[in-house]
Order: sequence, then C-alpha cells, then structure tokens
Amino acid sequence: MADGSRDISRRRNPADKLTEDLVVEILSHVPYKSLCRFKCVSKRWRGIISHPDHRKALPQHHLHDLAGFLYSSRGPGPDYLSIHNFNHVSPGGRPPIRPTLPFLPDCELFDLLDSCNGLLLCRRFETAYSRAFDYVVCNPATEKWVALPGFFSKMQAARLGFDPAVSSHFHVFQFVEDGAADANADTNDDDDGDSFGHVRAVDIYSSKTGAWTHKDSGWDFLPRIVSDSRSVFVNGFLHLLAIESAVVAMDVEGTTWRAIPMPDDEDAPIIDVDVGFIDLSRGRLYLANSDQHDFDKLSIWVLEDYGSEAWVLEHSVRYVNLFGVKNVRLGHEYHIVALHPQRNTIFLVYGHEKVLMSYEMDTGKVQFIHDLGQGSMEPYLPYVPLYSEALADWH
Repeated sequence: MADGSRDISRRRNPADKLTEDLVVEILSHVPYKSLCRFKCVSKRWRGIISHPDHRKALPQHHLHDLAGFLYSSRGPGPDYLSIHNFNHVSPGGRPPIRPTLPFLPDCELFDLLDSCNGLLLCRRFETAYSRAFDYVVCNPATEKWVALPGFFSKMQAARLGFDPAVSSHFHVFQFVEDGAADANADTNDDDDGDSFGHVRAVDIYSSKTGAWTHKDSGWDFLPRIVSDSRSVFVNGFLHLLAIESAVVAMDVEGTTWRAIPMPDDEDAPIIDVDVGFIDLSRGRLYLANSDQHDFDKLSIWVLEDYGSEAWVLEHSVRYVNLFGVKNVRLGHEYHIVALHPQRNTIFLVYGHEKVLMSYEMDTGKVQFIHDLGQGSMEPYLPYVPLYSEALADWH
C-alpha cells in the first residue's frame, strides 16, 4: 500500500506544485495557440486559463494573425448558387478552415454577412430556393456554431460584434429600416431589401441572454446604412458608415448612440461617402476614402481622439502609384477590404479579374496576392482564426 502511494506521488504532475500566480505569470508569455494546448495539462490549469479574472493577463487570440479572406463567387449552371472560398494573404499553405462550412446542419445555402475576431455571421436558408432564413454564428476554426432564435424572410443589414479579450459572449445587430418588420417577428414582405432605407430601430441579439431586444433609434437623425460597409466593433460599440457623412455607433445594450462626423473640409467638394471604408487597426478606428481635394488620390484618416471626434490624416497615395492608372473609383473599379490589424498595410480588390492586393503605407510597396476571379462577390471578409472553445452554448 505504501509502495503504491509512493508510485502515485512520483507520477504526480510537477506543474501542480506551482502557485496560481506563478502559473498565470508563466502562461502570460506563451503564444495563444500554446495556451489552448496547456488546458490539457490538468483540470487545475484548465480552470486557471478559463477563469474570467485571468482574461486580461493571459494572451487572447492574436489579432495580427490575419490568415486571409473569405468570399463568395457565382457558381456554374443556371442557378448561380454561391460557392464559398478562402484565400491566404501569404502565398501557399493550406486553408486554416473549410470555407464551405460543412459542419452546419440542414444548410443547403448560406450567405456570408460579417466576420469579427474569428467568428462568422451567416444567413442560413432552409433550402436553396427558400426565402426563409435564420442567423447562424460560427467559429470555423473549431467548427462550433449556434443558431439564433427566429426565422425571417426580409433581408436586413446585419452585423456581428465580438471581442474575446473582454467577453466570451457575442452580439448580432439587425437594422430595422422604414417599413421593415421586427427581427423577432415573421414577415411575408416580398421586398428583397437590397436598397437599405432609413434605420428607425436596431434589434440586438445577445448570446448571454439568448434573446433579441428591440431598440428604437437613439440617433438625432434616421441614418441610411451603407449596405456593404464593413462594421467595426470596439469598446463595446458597433460602428458603421452612414450615407449622411457620419460614422454611426451604438453599444450592445442599445442605450448609447453616437454619430461621428466624417473628416470635414469646408473648401473641399463633397465626396462619395457611400463608398467609403472603415476598419480597426492597432486599436484605433480608421477611415479611407477618395481625397476631398484630389479624386485621383486615396486618403486614410485615423480617429485620433474618440472623445472629441478628431480625425487626423494618416496617409495618402495617388491611384497611379497603386494601380498604374489615375481614373479609378472606390466601390467601382476597386474595393478596400481590410486594414491589417497590427501593421500599416491595406488590402484591396482591384479590376475586372478582382485581384487581391496589398499596399504597405510605410514603404509604398504594392503586392499582388491572387486573382479572385470575375465571379467573386462582396463581402470580402478578413479572417483571424480563433482556437478558443470557451464560448457559451456552442453546438
């Protein structure tokens, strides 16, 4: 009996002797992928890593690990059903995910709507020819998913908000326009919703409560959301471009509403804000658009002071240096698809063949990455793998 006890003692995991503070200190210096593996060391380590009190001290998924872009393209045949694709930002290598999302059950057809810190928001149809759909949020790296309550038939603008450094819960925002039904109600409206109207309310789904809440607009005006605008989720607020020369934002509770004016120059002509672009890089909100004085130039602004709503011009580049030609229009001949989360790099899709390319603002280097093909379609969603499974209510 004593010999058996000594054998058990010798086999005991040496890591169990470390204090909790020391374990947290050690784990704070390892890569996030290794942190996920270290959950298997022991039940104690798994509890320490998963505990909310240690969330800020331990590494979260690295925002600089931009793997590539998810996008759809028109398939062959008379029905033109969408084919879903993934393309690396660096040549070679296997896709880190299966872009067809085959793990989603009962899903003959889905639309990619938004991506946010490793999660995807999809519109899932009952059949390939059905108008009825529900929303699904999934993590393609772990192939976990959750279907949101309610079935709908009117397509509204919908966006995803998720920050794993703050919370394991996500939020979905559906924008209710003039004449539209609430998100938690069925509708037989035949309008396909392609032309978005004035937003009079926002329906917000919380994965924490598992329910939708309806919030009437708290903005001083009824904005028209740019339908293909990228959303930015930061500090608990979702930000989007509005046609009315503003970046509109609301918090996850629907209690605080902001409208941040676009960079203003009284001496400049009015620009096409409905095709502008916003994104998050190094924790700051960026805006890109054609220069107000020179339409042959792209200007990139940063919201230097969120409180005072002060924009600062960060960079500008002539289109001839980007594409070799002068007369191009954002939203027509080219699209901005992302700013790199941690570097001064902007990603664009250009031309008839839809070429994915990058531009390094510090060096002026232009790199052609891949021909996405004429049939490729927006949205082009930047994808950052998230390997954590510490998310609530996943299937």
